[in-house]
This record gives sequence, structure tokens and C-alpha cells, in this order.
Amino acid sequence: MATPLRAVRRREYQLLTEAHRARSEGHHREALRLYRRVLVENPRSVEVALRVAPMLACAGEAFEAWQLYRRAALEYARARQYAECLAVYREACRFVPREFEAWRLCAELQLKLGNADGAFETLVDGRMHFAGPRARGQAIALLSRAREIEPWDDAVLLDLARLHAANDDPDMALELLSTLACRVSGAALRRVRALQLQLTRAPRYALLWLRTFRTTLETSSPPAFAPSSPASFETPQLRRVGGGIAD
Repeated sequence: MATPLRAVRRREYQLLTEAHRARSEGHHREALRLYRRVLVENPRSVEVALRVAPMLACAGEAFEAWQLYRRAALEYARARQYAECLAVYREACRFVPREFEAWRLCAELQLKLGNADGAFETLVDGRMHFAGPRARGQAIALLSRAREIEPWDDAVLLDLARLHAANDDPDMALELLSTLACRVSGAALRRVRALQLQLTRAPRYALLWLRTFRTTLETSSPPAFAPSSPASFETPQLRRVGGGIAD
């Protein structure tokens, strides 16, 4: 005979009460054990999932934490509560920042809600958590999606070029660098030429780098003048060197 619904709810309430008490007293392992029992009996409990997920993340159980975050987000999505769904994904990005899907899904939902700028920032911020050879593919995927939103962002283009170069894809790196070389100047262009030279060792890029280096020096050096009288002194006009990428 099936357990009456009232008895199930009473047991769940009792478990939650014990879990809350254990957590407030600092007994996190006991609290987690009790919360997990609640989730076994009621796997669609968003409130409990969102209470347990950050505890798991802090305990080093990032994968299990992400599964709970995603479960809660799906429940909100089914109910068309997209603002709450987005809040879940944002919290997941904060607590399990090395979970690629958290950043991707957060950005995609922002796009769905019409916030392209927010999606772009999410993807770029997410890329910063994927460094090293093993995470290079994920970093490329995030930045490639960001480039679909903002095709001409100089920082994204240069970062993507470096990632493709490190990933043994020099053709894509050179294609991105060629696009970038038409858009930047000064120190940013010097970095572009240096990477082109590093990838190809071609004399053409060596000459381009030298030309850029010389132009940068000439632009940054103070103008020489010899006034004939004190009256001819004027306040020099400072000229800003354009460049989409900060030094």
C-alpha cells in the first residue's frame, strides 16, 4: 500500500527541520546527509536543491553541485520563470566557475531574454576560468560564441588568435590576426605583428614588425623644436594613439 501523501510530507518536513538545525549548528556533513535524503524522496524540490548546491560546491563536490543547479534551472524553465532560471545559472557560475555548461547556458538564456551585452560579458568572464592546455577547447568555444555576438571586439580576437596558435591551428590564428591588424595600432599592433612572426617566421612579418616598432617609437617620442623667442612657446597638443586593446 502506498504511503499517504500527508505522511510523506510530514517526513520531509521533519528531515528539513533536522537539516536546518544541523546546518545552523555548523554540522555541515550531517546537514548534507539529511538534505540528500530529502532530494531522494523529492528530487524536484528547487528550494532544497538550491540550498544544497553551494554547500556541495564549498565541500569540493562541484559536479554534484552543478547537477543540482541545472535541475533547479530546468524546473524554473519549465514554469517559464526565466528570471529565476537566470539567477540560478549566475549563482552556478559563481560557485562552480569551472563548469563550462554553466557559463554557456547562462549566456544563451541572456540572449534569449534579449540581453546580448550581458551574454557577451558572461562568455568573456567565463573564458577566464579555462586556462591551460586541457581547458583550451572550452576557452575557444566560449570566445567563439562571444565573437558571434561582437565580431569586432579586439581583445576577443587577439585572445582567440593566441588560443588557436597554442592549439596547433596556425591558419585560424593568422586569419584572426590579419583581421585584427587592420583595426589596431601602437602597442596592440606590435603584439599582433610579433605573434604573426612567431607563427610563420616569414621575412614579410619580420619587416612588418620592424615597421610597426619604428612607427610606435616615432609616435611616442616628444617633438623636437627650437623656438626663436620665448613668445613662440606653445603648449604641446597631446595626440592619443588609437588602439582597441589596452597595453
